[in-house]
Amino acid sequence: MNTKKLIVILWITALSVPLFTTNLEALANGQGVHFSWQGTPVWLSFFNMNDLTDIHPYFVVVKLGHFLGFAILDLCLLLSFRNHRTAFIFSFSFAVTSEILQLFMGRDGRLYDVAIDTFGIVAMIIFVKGISFLRNTAKEQHRTT
Repeated sequence: MNTKKLIVILWITALSVPLFTTNLEALANGQGVHFSWQGTPVWLSFFNMNDLTDIHPYFVVVKLGHFLGFAILDLCLLLSFRNHRTAFIFSFSFAVTSEILQLFMGRDGRLYDVAIDTFGIVAMIIFVKGISFLRNTAKEQHRTT
């Protein structure tokens, strides 16, 4: 197996633990990981925006984790596939799938978390394209001098 693809698999696994554990606060406090399956999720809760203002002690850390976790996933996928579109499609698909699966894990899968994940993905694309642009500009300037 290709090392870059192995890194993608390992990162998805690392993302999955906090995304799917039943009690994120217990995980954050070092009390372990627990998974449980609930076969009948409340689908409308996916669209709930009311709890967005209910800021808990870990709110910023959790949302920053979404942003950075999916930015890093997109970078890993980009390095593996060498294609921004493919990396975006896989990253975005995992963002949507993970939020839907959280509804089955006794967690709150939310559309706004998909948006935060997507912002992280897009930020990484802009960052990588910006670095590439700067590198190409520097090469051009070096050739003309």
